[in-house]
Amino acid sequence: MMSRPQKYIEGEALHSQHAKSNNALKLRVAVLVVCVLLVSALVVTYLLFELLKTRENLRNLELKQKTIKADVTVTQPCNIIQPTTPQPTEITTITQSYTMIPTTTPQPSEITTNDPCYECEDGWKQHGENCYFFSTRKSSWDASRTVCRTQGGDLVKIDSSEEQSFLRTTIQQITGSYVIYFWIGLTDSAEEGRWLWVDGSPLNERLTFWFFHEPDDWTEEDSDGEDCARMEPMYWFDKSCKARERSICEKPAAAVCPHFSSGTTVRVEDTMSYFSKANAANI
Repeated sequence: MMSRPQKYIEGEALHSQHAKSNNALKLRVAVLVVCVLLVSALVVTYLLFELLKTRENLRNLELKQKTIKADVTVTQPCNIIQPTTPQPTEITTITQSYTMIPTTTPQPSEITTNDPCYECEDGWKQHGENCYFFSTRKSSWDASRTVCRTQGGDLVKIDSSEEQSFLRTTIQQITGSYVIYFWIGLTDSAEEGRWLWVDGSPLNERLTFWFFHEPDDWTEEDSDGEDCARMEPMYWFDKSCKARERSICEKPAAAVCPHFSSGTTVRVEDTMSYFSKANAANI
């Protein structure tokens, strides 16, 4: 039996070794390509995340700037408006006597957060002529509204940037957080996209504090969508009305100042005495 030539055997072994070397090289190249693709994907993902984060920060700064501008208001005192017609002698005398009251004494015509002419029950926060209750109990939007109505009010209706600022500040003081939500009295459950306050008035589109891309009527958690509004200190968000959140109730403050009808003669001494007692009660 004839054996293969030695050169043929050596050549075959060399060819086999060369093929194995090529396969190993291809495997290394494939692994390197996969690694490059993974690194590229991570870099792209990180850049997208940073872009979204930057856009959100810019939006937050813009809304904060708008809120700060809205908080700066100038209130003109009522007594600078001069009557265009002569006043009767008795009324003129009373008006002049009022100007003798010290400037530190609260004036009936001015409404402030701590105005002694209005008061709220214990546990309620006073702001102007209204009282606000910040509930720590979590319940659905409808259940929260029922609780507010049993207390003589309703879920809060936000009528101004100044009121939004008051709510924001109070939430931060109570919770010390920026991510705790409270139901407000705004819903589009009757007609999608038509937002109404609990008193039936439509939302003023020029006075809204929606977060970026809100409301979005997300249906992932509830197939019925998001038809009720909630707020965290800065912004509004739409949410499923079935979700359990805290809530803010609002109702008129109780007026405690005496009311004088037209033509009633008021003594300055009586007025001074009343406000002195009111100041003493607030000390």
